[in-house]
Amino acid sequence: MSRHLELYDEEDDGAIYDELQDISEDDQARLIKGVEAVKGAIGSDTGIEDREIKESLWYYFFDEEATIAWLQKTHKLKLKSK
Repeated sequence: MSRHLELYDEEDDGAIYDELQDISEDDQARLIKGVEAVKGAIGSDTGIEDREIKESLWYYFFDEEATIAWLQKTHKLKLKSK
């Protein structure tokens, strides 16, 4: 399955998440680490589900910065203060 555009296809809700069920253990570990890093940057109280973060990380080939930028733009977030 191709990664492109699936993240934005509301009619096929869950397509990427379904694909994520069959990934390698290494990729699963990268997703868990990525979710933690993204939540560390944007905060864990944003209301954004882990599923959406994982889908974005998968779409952006585990690029945490691209995922954070996309979430900020989509949800109009500000980065968490350090």
